[in-house]
Amino acid sequence: MNEEVARKIEENKDAILSAIDKLVWLEKSGNLDAIIGFASLIKIFQDSLSDAVIDKISEILTNLGLLSAKFTNDRSLMLLNAIGDAICRCEKEPEPIGLLGIIKALRDPEVKKSIGTLLNIAKGLGKEI
Repeated sequence: MNEEVARKIEENKDAILSAIDKLVWLEKSGNLDAIIGFASLIKIFQDSLSDAVIDKISEILTNLGLLSAKFTNDRSLMLLNAIGDAICRCEKEPEPIGLLGIIKALRDPEVKKSIGTLLNIAKGLGKEI
């Protein structure tokens, strides 16, 4: 070992021992493999980033920002929450129904309200396109 290395080791002995203790703890706790895996994932992510990918991610984030701005009023948020809740409550596949089934369903006040909401959205969409 050359003199310079020996001098640096002596000067930093406490820090080196502390780092070794931490490394041993990480290994014994199983966290070292997770950290190495995470570092590998970061490297893969860095290697895959090109200007085109960054531009596309930027475009997506911009579009998400614009989209989220459209849904900040109370009515929009209520409607989105209601749609999410309704989807979550669908526990089974719907059974196919025919014209008579649709007519029977139109007697249900909840179905009427939902169809009215969908028609309002369709009318508003028709004005925008």
